[in-house]
Amino acid sequence: MRIIGWLLIAVSLMPLSAASAAESEHSLSSGEAVIFSIPDVWPWAYEDDDGKFRGGLVEVAHRLSEISGVPVSPQLRPLRRAIVELRSGHANFTILFQNPQLDNEAINVAAIIRVNILLAAMADTAYPLTLADLKGMKVAYIRGTYLGDAFERDTEVAKVPVNAIRQAVELLSMGRISAILASEHNLRQTLSAEGLSPSMLRYSVHVPEQVGALYMSRVSSLPDVAVKFKAAIATMNASGELNRIFYGGVGVRSASQNDLARPTQ
Repeated sequence: MRIIGWLLIAVSLMPLSAASAAESEHSLSSGEAVIFSIPDVWPWAYEDDDGKFRGGLVEVAHRLSEISGVPVSPQLRPLRRAIVELRSGHANFTILFQNPQLDNEAINVAAIIRVNILLAAMADTAYPLTLADLKGMKVAYIRGTYLGDAFERDTEVAKVPVNAIRQAVELLSMGRISAILASEHNLRQTLSAEGLSPSMLRYSVHVPEQVGALYMSRVSSLPDVAVKFKAAIATMNASGELNRIFYGGVGVRSASQNDLARPTQ
C-alpha cells in the first residue's frame, strides 16, 4: 500500500517536469517547515518598516500553508540568491517568472500568476517601443529578472540593471534611460506608491501573460508537498483568490490595469 501511494505521487508529478539524475527526494519530520526562498523584489515581496514580510508572494506562501496544512518558512532573499538556494537545495521552493533554464534546473510545480511584461517610455516621446527599435538605447530592468527570451538574447540595447522600478522611473524622468522593461504589476504598483499617474508613461506589451510559477528544488525535492501545493493553487485559482492577492479583486483585471497595458502606436 505504501509503494502504491508513492507511485501515485510520482505519477501526479510527471507532468510538472522530467526526472533528473541530480534529483533527490526528502521527507519532512513532524512539524518541520518547508523553506521558501522568496525574491526580495518590491512589490512582490518585501520587509516593511515593522520588520514584517509583505507582498503577494509572501501571502501566497502563507496561504499554501494554511490550505495544505504544511508549515512553511518564507525567507526573503536577493533575487539571484533565491535562485542559488533553489539550485543548491538550501530552499525547497520559490516563486519566479518561468524560464527555460529554471524549468531544467528545478521542478515547475504550477503556474501562480500570468502578467504582461511591458516596455514603457515617457508619454511625450514618440519612438517605437520594441527591442529592435530601441537598438543602442538604454533600457532599465530589475537585476536578475527573466523578462523573456528575446531580452535575454538581445545584445543591441544597452541594458541598465536596477534594484527597484522606482529607480528606473526616476532615471526615465531625468532622461537618463529611454525605456523600462518590467511587469505590468510592478509598474502599476510603483506608480501608485509614488503618487504618479499611469498616463505619464506610454506602454507596449513585450511579453503577454508571462507566467510566474512555483518551483521546487531538485536537490531537496518534496514530491508529496508539491502535490498538496499544486492542489492548493488550483483551489485559490478557482475561487479567484490569486487574482485578489495580486490585483485586488476577483474576476477580470480592472479597467485601470487594462489601460496600463494598452499598446502605443
